[in-house]
This record gives sequence, structure tokens and C-alpha cells, in this order.
Amino acid sequence: MGERLAGAWLLRFALGTPVMSLYLRALGSRVGRGVWVETLAITEYDVTELGENSAVNRGGILETHLFHDRLLRIGPTSVGAGATLGPGAAVLPDTKIGAGACIGAHSVVLRGEELPPGTRWHGAPVVSM
Repeated sequence: MGERLAGAWLLRFALGTPVMSLYLRALGSRVGRGVWVETLAITEYDVTELGENSAVNRGGILETHLFHDRLLRIGPTSVGAGATLGPGAAVLPDTKIGAGACIGAHSVVLRGEELPPGTRWHGAPVVSM
């Protein structure tokens, strides 16, 4: 309950500021320097890694859990250094986004995908551009 209250009332003013990196680190995420985070949609902080100078744009979702056959499965999500997650895009568990990779707006990176460094992706599910 406190997280929802803090997110809705206080953290909305911190989106896109260095305060978000501090907040995520305090909750257990590994966050590099110069990271841009403009979302509160991160489910399990302790399995989330954001590399230096990466960006999670407005409304991006770092979903680190899924229910499959009535079982909760949690897996890490890694966004490499300099990688960009477009507005409204979603990354599912057990995913690695390579350094400098770019995910387009409203795209979905499926569970277990590993996107190579320096590549561009778009769609639901994502395909190389």
C-alpha cells in the first residue's frame, strides 16, 4: 500500500530525474550512472538491472514475473549500457537487452529473449528492424 501511495503522490514528480535511480537502488535494483527512468512499472526491483546511460521512457514496463500454469515465475531483466526502451514498451522476465539496443514504442520483448548489442527492435513481439 505504501508503495502505491508513494508512487502516485510523490514519485510522479521524480520521474526522469536522478531521484528515480536512487529510489530503485534503495529497493535493490542495480542501476548504473546516467540512467533515465520515466516509469514506476517495475515489478521486482532486486532482479532488475539498468546499465549506464540506459533509458526506460515514459510508461515503459520492466515485468520480471509471469504466471504460467498457475505458478508464479520470476526472472531477471537486464537493460544494457546505453540501451533504450521506448515509451509504453514492455520487457518480460529472463530478458537481456544488449548494450546500445533500441526497443521501439509499444513493443513487447518476450520472456527469455536476448537482444544483441547495437540492434533496433519493434513490434509485439519484437522483430529486428
